[in-house]
Amino acid sequence: MGCMLYVVCCIMRCMTGLADEVQEAVRRARSAGTDLQGIEIKKALGGRPKSLPESISALANGDGGLLILGLDEADGFRPVGIDAKAMAVALGNACADLVEPAIRGVVDIVEVDGVPVAACAVPGLDSSRKPCFVKTQGLERGSYIRGHDGDRHLTTYEIHALISMRGQPKDDLVVVPEAKVSDLNPELVGRLLDRLRRTRGPVFSERDDDTVLRMVGALGQDSGHPTVAGLLALGVYPQQFFPQLDVTFVQFPTLDARPLADGTRFLDNQSIDGPIPAMVDMAVSVVTRNMTRGAVISGSGRQDIWEYPRTAVRELIVNAVMHRDYHPMAQGTQIRVEMYPDRLAVTSPGGLFGVVDPDALMRTPITSSRNNTLGKLLEDVNLPGSSETVAENRGSGLISVSTALSDAGMPPARIKSALSHFTVELYRRQGSELGHTASLPSTASSAGPRLTSRQAEVLKLLESDGRASAELAETMHISRQAVLKHLSALEDMGLVRPDANRKSKGVRWHSIKTAR
Repeated sequence: MGCMLYVVCCIMRCMTGLADEVQEAVRRARSAGTDLQGIEIKKALGGRPKSLPESISALANGDGGLLILGLDEADGFRPVGIDAKAMAVALGNACADLVEPAIRGVVDIVEVDGVPVAACAVPGLDSSRKPCFVKTQGLERGSYIRGHDGDRHLTTYEIHALISMRGQPKDDLVVVPEAKVSDLNPELVGRLLDRLRRTRGPVFSERDDDTVLRMVGALGQDSGHPTVAGLLALGVYPQQFFPQLDVTFVQFPTLDARPLADGTRFLDNQSIDGPIPAMVDMAVSVVTRNMTRGAVISGSGRQDIWEYPRTAVRELIVNAVMHRDYHPMAQGTQIRVEMYPDRLAVTSPGGLFGVVDPDALMRTPITSSRNNTLGKLLEDVNLPGSSETVAENRGSGLISVSTALSDAGMPPARIKSALSHFTVELYRRQGSELGHTASLPSTASSAGPRLTSRQAEVLKLLESDGRASAELAETMHISRQAVLKHLSALEDMGLVRPDANRKSKGVRWHSIKTAR
């Protein structure tokens, strides 16, 4: 009876607002020809779908979304004619009784094409309450997340990542019993102690070295063994104990990391080891040597212009090493710095920590830190051969990235956050801004049609294999409509063709040169 009252109340609350959301969701699903990230549509012709609790779990563990019962995907999401009232009750019951914690979804009965269907707006749970799981399956097997157009099981690591959000992780404070004080770099330790005693006052100046190192978390409280943070910030070679806690750099020759026709996979490939100060310094140097450099000549002389602002590159790498997940389940995963012809991507293990809006990271100082001890240490650890420290630890790193890009007249950074990883992408300056002209693919010679940079990019992607417009849009980070516009122009030039009617579902486009 309680669930029934709950459903009725939800229906009374949402007779108009949710109806508009459902209409928009159906329009988008029909346009895409499939379910979408935050939209799950089920036919429900035979009663409550068995997978309903899984879908509720998946939406609640993400950013929330819509569940709609009574439409058939195979028939273009047309209504099938269900008992909408019974399905509304089933939605309310599933939210309240079949998942843990219970979800307070908003249930409504709305019309699609004049036929009633049942819908539920499932809210994304607060991070302190995730993961939501199906009761009959248990936490390990019953926790789900959306995977574009379907539900998939959360991995053991992803479940850990959600649970870790409930408190402050201490993985950087874990003592490494195999390590000794002699595994710390004397020069790094000496400069740290000197700085602390100069800038922090009597609290450090009146205590011996080992006591200070324990106070700042570099050594364990009850032992002479270094902590994870101590080894990473001050160690001689931390990878002796954690082989994969390093940085890798790869420069790919193609936009989508596919090998060239001659089998070339990488233009440059390097593993970067050592303590964090050395890794940051070396990673910036490696990226720099692979960047194109132009120049602006003014009255005051020559000013170098790099493909990506070095300040932005450095801040991204510091952000990655300082905020990555150091839990044992993530210690086998490296930080990846990947350079493509059009972008630079830095990916670190572990998603955003805390209640953080990704869109706000580039404009608002945010100090929600997964690794408090390590972050505090890096405030006072010097970069090699410099009086500058590794990090400010004020939550301003990504704001510095945003400012550097804006000052350089470059596009804003793109953030991609998942439970298992966090990626920031920078998009390169155009060739004309660096004092050189970007080359067009071989299909368009100087005697052929003049292409825009985007058209040339589309053509390059089609040289090796046919692709659907949605694939091109995802690779190029532009809308599908924009891709179709470029394809249409290239088709008019006689450079590409579709393998079926352009309005057919699943149509793929091919370069005319490749097709021959």
